[in-house]
Amino acid sequence: MKLIGLLIFLSVACYSQVEDSVLYQIINIPNDTERVNQLYKTGFDLRNSNPQLAYQYAKVCEEEGLKCNSPKHLAKSYNLLGVLFYKKTNFNKAIDYQKKALQLNQLANNHVGIAINQTNLGNIYTDINLFQQAETAYLQALQTYNQLGNTNQLTRCLINLGVLKFNQKSYEPAIRQFKEALVYAEEINDYDLMANCNNNIGAILMVQNKLDSSLFYLEDGLKIIQLTDNEFEQADYYNNIANVYIKKQEFAMASHYIALTDSICKKYDYTEACIELLHTKSLFYEALKNYEQAYYWVKQHQQLKDSLLEIDKATIDLDFIDSHNTIHSEMHPDTFNNQWLLIILTLLAIGIPLFLIRYKR
Repeated sequence: MKLIGLLIFLSVACYSQVEDSVLYQIINIPNDTERVNQLYKTGFDLRNSNPQLAYQYAKVCEEEGLKCNSPKHLAKSYNLLGVLFYKKTNFNKAIDYQKKALQLNQLANNHVGIAINQTNLGNIYTDINLFQQAETAYLQALQTYNQLGNTNQLTRCLINLGVLKFNQKSYEPAIRQFKEALVYAEEINDYDLMANCNNNIGAILMVQNKLDSSLFYLEDGLKIIQLTDNEFEQADYYNNIANVYIKKQEFAMASHYIALTDSICKKYDYTEACIELLHTKSLFYEALKNYEQAYYWVKQHQQLKDSLLEIDKATIDLDFIDSHNTIHSEMHPDTFNNQWLLIILTLLAIGIPLFLIRYKR
């Protein structure tokens, strides 16, 4: 137990030292704008794995952006803060920061930054059901990416618009957006985007009970996604295909695709797909007129949704921690530059267990 405790201490110390060393190296970059770029990149890379640390990098990025007197670079810090608050579901702050970033990018005539902010605003507005504002933001981003000749991002904008139309139950306009996106995705040979478009079109056609057409697009999407390493998302395609076969009353095929979905959900612990799968199972047994099993899976579906909702409520914190422990750009070099300590701790972490194993009796 003492060894475990020592190793935990050494691991934490090493991790902290590495993080401090990274920040020290960035802060000591002589070029002001490159310093901001690296702070932004590091914070953005941390946005999912360690959002609190990403927030701290974003705040230092803001300080450095103000110092270098460059609207384009200050906008980066505000964009990152907007992204982080969006992930916290603090939509008011997310919108405020994205609007600040947008104004600065417009001042700097930074078209790429403008398009990014417009897209991010569209995502936020979509989540809070402000559909008209979302559409306006997406269309502005679409126009900008079209002017820039950025086909990849243009395709993603069209997909966003399709999802927006689908959420409003405007199915035919949604299909048009996805089909237009599919043309561009094929033009740049982006398999992920091609599969996504096919899956979305197939899902809408299923809702419209155009089952043969739906199956055509879903199977095409599945074939394309299977050409990539993205096995994780195949569950979405299998689940949609299973639902089509349930509607077609072809239960052996439906059962086959339910089993395929189940295997991926278990392999990757894919919670969102698990929720959809439980609903599919309830529809499957309802179609078989096995109402006892249908009710059982409906209950499982609702319980999983409720449990996740309770976890979200218990853990959600709309703000980040701002305290005297937050990292600042004025930190003293001695705090970070103790490379020998890092080397010694690393050697100890490796050497002690090897020593004990070597001489264990």
